[in-house]
Amino acid sequence: MKVSLVIPTYNERNNLPLLLNELFDTISACKDIDLEVIIVDDNSPDGTGLMAKEMAKIYPVKVVHRKSKLGLGSAVMEGFALSDRDYLGVMDGDLSHDPSIMPTLISSLKDYDISIGSRFQKSSHINNWRLDRKIISNLGVCLAKLFTKVSDPLSGYFFLHRRVIDGMSLTSSGYKILLEILVKGHYSKIKEIPFIFRNREVGSSKLYWKEYILFIKQILVFLLKKNFFNRD
Repeated sequence: MKVSLVIPTYNERNNLPLLLNELFDTISACKDIDLEVIIVDDNSPDGTGLMAKEMAKIYPVKVVHRKSKLGLGSAVMEGFALSDRDYLGVMDGDLSHDPSIMPTLISSLKDYDISIGSRFQKSSHINNWRLDRKIISNLGVCLAKLFTKVSDPLSGYFFLHRRVIDGMSLTSSGYKILLEILVKGHYSKIKEIPFIFRNREVGSSKLYWKEYILFIKQILVFLLKKNFFNRD
């Protein structure tokens, strides 16, 4: 299985080597998975782009250097466009997404169209979740469930067949691109995998008020398009 994993980054210089080491250590045991990582960096002032370039000397990593902070969603789209592989994935660069479930997520695509690392399955767990983040996240999930029955439609950790997005125009510049794929995509079967969501230890969250505004705008656009309500 030839897989391209897109990792959008902004100020993740210290986290990136740890993530890639853990990621490729995990995948090295999976002989049927050929993984490349596409790092899309939004001109991080801490030198994340340069660190990514150094890591590309060690691992199968491609690096996209963008001129400014253009958003997670657009970074994912740019990474997808760079790949010529049949299987595509997305994860955060802050170590919050546990690579140990990645082989399961990828292998699930043999039987499913989309596989999602879910924070809201029975055996999922979120470490040291602040109350304000918990309230905002649960509210966002409730809104997103107007369009899908997936337990974690706002997950930033997922894999899919390229055919799911073939011919689609992905427009979300915000951080919840999975929701747009679930609304517009060509798929029938989804697998959700529980995992432990780890809070970052280095750096700060990239979820600022602008990202929440983009999400609300996304919800409003979907609500205005009546055909989205007719989806099974």
